[in-house]
Amino acid sequence: MQRPLQAYRLFFPAAALYALAAVPLWTLEYAGALPKLRGAGWASWHGHEMVFGYALAVVGGYLLTKISPRALVAVFLLWLLGRVSYLGLKLPAPVEAAIAVSFPAALFVFAGMPLLRAAKTWRNTLFAGLLAALVLAALAYQSGALGALIAGEERGVMLGIDAVTLLMFTMGGRVIAAASSGALRRRGVEIFGVAQPRLEASGVAAISALALLDFWGRAPLLAAAAAIFGAAVTALRLFKWQAWRTMDDSALAALHLGYAWIAAGLGVRAASLAFGVPSAVDSLHGVMVGALGTLSLTMMARVTLQRSQSAIVFPAAVTAAVAMMSGAALCRLLAAVPALRLPMIGTAAVFWTGAFALMAAFLLCPPNPGRRSLSSER
Repeated sequence: MQRPLQAYRLFFPAAALYALAAVPLWTLEYAGALPKLRGAGWASWHGHEMVFGYALAVVGGYLLTKISPRALVAVFLLWLLGRVSYLGLKLPAPVEAAIAVSFPAALFVFAGMPLLRAAKTWRNTLFAGLLAALVLAALAYQSGALGALIAGEERGVMLGIDAVTLLMFTMGGRVIAAASSGALRRRGVEIFGVAQPRLEASGVAAISALALLDFWGRAPLLAAAAAIFGAAVTALRLFKWQAWRTMDDSALAALHLGYAWIAAGLGVRAASLAFGVPSAVDSLHGVMVGALGTLSLTMMARVTLQRSQSAIVFPAAVTAAVAMMSGAALCRLLAAVPALRLPMIGTAAVFWTGAFALMAAFLLCPPNPGRRSLSSER
């Protein structure tokens, strides 16, 4: 019997292939080997596409579970049209803006609204709110591109990055809590309070405050305080999950590593906001390469294994991809040192590309149904 079309089978391979192609292309553009596709400026197509192209494709593959096959194909085509439009198809600016906003909006309609209707607590409502925030971020970016909002492109990208960070903090925390508890219980270790609602609420408040301050564009010291508080909460959650006890489980260790990158990335951002070192752009890569790269690779692999009814055991290629992503993040942060900038950006791009080449191969040749997953996460 043929399986119905599922979002992860469309969006995950597309996201991996897009990430595989986009970063080397941007690196060549940055090095002067290619002409600039979208002109100069802080809010380059690179920043826009990592949020609204790559990150939202992964989110779509994960959350679009209650959607008809026709609607799913339509939403995927909106994502694809947005990438083609943004990377080369010359259209009138208002048309291009409408295309760019259409995919985040469709994601909210088909994933956010069902979550909102089914939500019984603020913690479940939060996911729908974050999808709405991503629509607002896309609107802000396009308003800036059309000249209707001062610094709209920069503010839209920053709001998008902060919304993705909060999504990783919240969603990743729930998956990790369940997976850590189950793994430790199988080893005869019982931990209590793994959901950590107070810590989660504190982290949500801190990262939300950072998002508002980033969008406002003022009070950098307050933003730095919010970032460092969010980093501390993230690290404390990780400590309470006793990550060191399950380091031999590569699938779980990858989740812990990605969550640790949220803490590290927020810490780097706090340093940038408070002291100006590293630069604002460089500081974003701890979260966007380390955390987003690692957690998205890990979740794409876990979801693919689970929904194909296979045990959540990472093959060597997936484990290597996760390790390479941390290499990419470290190199990209080292690129803040002027003397190392181009070599480190190039090396980071090589690590990133290698990681997504391995992930694309895994996703395009998914496992056959086997043993059912031992995990209970979504």
